[in-house]
Amino acid sequence: MSVSGSTSVRSKEAIELIEQARRGAAKPVYLLVGESFETRVVAQALLDILVPESRRSFNLEIYDGRTTSISVVLDSLRTPGFFSGTKVIWVRESILFLSNEKRGDLVEALFQDWDGGREPQAAEKLLTLVALAGWNQAQLEETTFGALSDGKLREVFGEALEQERRTVVDAIRAAALGRDLRVSEYRDESGTLLSFLEAGMPAGSMLLFTSSAVDGRKKLVKRLQEMGGFASLAVERERSGALSRQAIEQLVRQAASASGKRIEPSAIDQIAQRAGPDAASLASELEKLCLYVGERDTIREDDVRAVIIDMAESWIFDFTAALAARRLAPALKVLVGLLDQGEPPLRLLAMIAREVRMLLIARECLETSLRGRWRRSLNYNTFQAQVLPHLDDATKHAFGNAHPFVLFRRFQDAAGVSTAVLREALVRLSGLDVRLKSSVGDPGLLLEAFVLDWCRGFQAALAHGDGD
Repeated sequence: MSVSGSTSVRSKEAIELIEQARRGAAKPVYLLVGESFETRVVAQALLDILVPESRRSFNLEIYDGRTTSISVVLDSLRTPGFFSGTKVIWVRESILFLSNEKRGDLVEALFQDWDGGREPQAAEKLLTLVALAGWNQAQLEETTFGALSDGKLREVFGEALEQERRTVVDAIRAAALGRDLRVSEYRDESGTLLSFLEAGMPAGSMLLFTSSAVDGRKKLVKRLQEMGGFASLAVERERSGALSRQAIEQLVRQAASASGKRIEPSAIDQIAQRAGPDAASLASELEKLCLYVGERDTIREDDVRAVIIDMAESWIFDFTAALAARRLAPALKVLVGLLDQGEPPLRLLAMIAREVRMLLIARECLETSLRGRWRRSLNYNTFQAQVLPHLDDATKHAFGNAHPFVLFRRFQDAAGVSTAVLREALVRLSGLDVRLKSSVGDPGLLLEAFVLDWCRGFQAALAHGDGD
C-alpha cells in the first residue's frame, strides 16, 4: 500500500490502522514502533486523514519526546484546537516506553549512525541515553566523556567504553550542543500518562507516539497495545544485528514496486550482499537505484554494482582475507572498486588499519591463550564449541564483541600471517595516514602501493617461516 511519495507501508497492522482512520474509526492514541523512516510514513498517512493541511498550523503540535516532559504534552492536549476537527499531538522518540535494559541497543545504534555519517541521528540517540541516566542539560554541557570514570560511563552506556569510543562520544556531544539539542531532567513519567489514559482522552483529541524501540514489558506499552492503536514496523534482523534476508527482500520489492520496476534475482542477491544493519540507509540507496534505472522497467545486477555502496562492509573480509593470503589480484580488485564507488580514501585506510589491528589481536591470541587449540582444518562449529569458550571477556571486548563468525574469520586470516608482518603493516599504515592527511601524492595510488608492498614486498619475510 502506497501512502506517501514512493514509500510503501509493509506492516499489516499499520495498513489496518490507516484504513480504520479513513473509515472514521481512528484510535484516540497511537504507538508506532520501528525504523524512523517507516514510522514517519505511517504517521504522515494518519495526519493526512485526520488533520487537513489547512488546519495543521493550529490543530497539530509536534514534540521531541527526549526533551519534553509528558506533563507539557498533556496540558496541551487538554486545550482544544483552534479549528473544529481533531487536534493531534505527535510525540517523536519518547523515552516513556524505554527502560535501562534497552540501552545496549541504543548504544550500538548510536555508533552505527556516527560511523555511517548520520550525525543528527547519533546526537539524538546520545540525548536519549543521557536522559535515561537521569542527566540534565548542565551535566551534558560540562562533561568530557573521555575523562569520565568507568563507573560514570556505565551509568549512561551500560559499559565502560574504550578510549576510541569515548573520543567518538565527545564528538557526538559536540554535535548535539552545536545543533542546540537539549535534554530535560529525566523522570519515568509513564505512570502519569497511564493515569491520564485511564481517565479518558479529551474529546476531539488524539495522541500519536513514534519510537524506534520500546520495552514490551512496561505497563504503559501493554495498555497501548490493548487500546488497539499499536503497530510494530520493526525490521527483522539476524542475531548479529544485520538485516535478515527476508527483510532485505521486502524492502527491495517495496521500492521496486513503488517505482513500477521489476528486479532480477541476481540483483537482489547483490543488494543482500551490500546491505548493512541500517534499514533507512538501505531504503535511501534503493531509491537512488530506482532513479538511476530511469525509464527502464528492469533493475539488473550491474545497476546495483554501479549505484549501491557496500553498507555491509562485507568487502573488508574479502579484502583482509586476500591480504592475509598475499593474493594481489583480488585485493586490488576490491580496493579499486571501492575507490571507483567514491569511498573516501581516509575512511578506507582507517578501516584497513582497524582490521589489521584485529588480525594482530587474533594472532597474539593464537600464540598465547589459544596456543595448541587452533588448527587450519577447524570448522566454524568446532570453533564455537572448543575455541570460543577460551576467549575471556577482555579479549572479546578488544574485538568489539563481534559475532562469533566474524571472530572465526579473523582467526582464519591471522593464522596465515606473522605477528612481525602485522606490526610492520601497522607502521606502514600510520605513515600512509600522515601522507594522506598532508595531501602528499594521489590517495588511491598510495593505497594501491600499500597493497602491492604487502602482497609482494613481504614475501621474503613469509618465506623465512612467518605464519603457521
